[in-house]
Amino acid sequence: MRLRNKNWTKDFIAVNQQYMIFNEGVLTPSKLFADPNKPCYLEIGCGKGQFIINNSLTYPERNFIGMEKETTVIGVALKKALTILPSGFSNLKFLNCYAENLLEIFAPNSLAGIYLNFSDPWPKARHAKKRLTFIKFLEVYYELLKPGGLIEIKTDNDKLYVSSLEQINHSKFEIIYNNQDIYSDQNILKTNIPTEYEEKFHNLGKNIYKIILKK
Repeated sequence: MRLRNKNWTKDFIAVNQQYMIFNEGVLTPSKLFADPNKPCYLEIGCGKGQFIINNSLTYPERNFIGMEKETTVIGVALKKALTILPSGFSNLKFLNCYAENLLEIFAPNSLAGIYLNFSDPWPKARHAKKRLTFIKFLEVYYELLKPGGLIEIKTDNDKLYVSSLEQINHSKFEIIYNNQDIYSDQNILKTNIPTEYEEKFHNLGKNIYKIILKK
């Protein structure tokens, strides 16, 4: 999610750094959260934070990390969290970095779940390896997840959906849910938490694809 650079975000992050994760060696939940026994969930590409913030409200028994490469965007997400969440919230933190080196950031078998919401589709064939559902990323996620851990993928992009399934078929993951229009599934909607992009695209009449994988 691209936003115009906002100069205030760097200072805002510095002032509120207790809600940030700084990459200082391999991380485990015990180093990050007040209650390390809660299962930890990571959203890669959290954008302005709507999805991960609402998850932290809905599931206080879990810990969450919102990861975003753009400093301006992560600053906006942090400000939104401080506006919406109760004062001194303890089950959500933000991480400002890229996804290419996840094994240098998180310990193996440390995550209960990973969310990939409306990731960049990288539509040109020569950029296929940059897609977050490419096999090299799936192999990393498999290593990071605990046994039984889940990956939840949502997209509006037809080609990314198809290419993701192709890559998943070469992975060790089991597909436990696959729907080309989640808004036709009333059961999944009972617990669905939409992202900003999801609301926009659904209102435009686009199908929202969802795939859930299990380790």
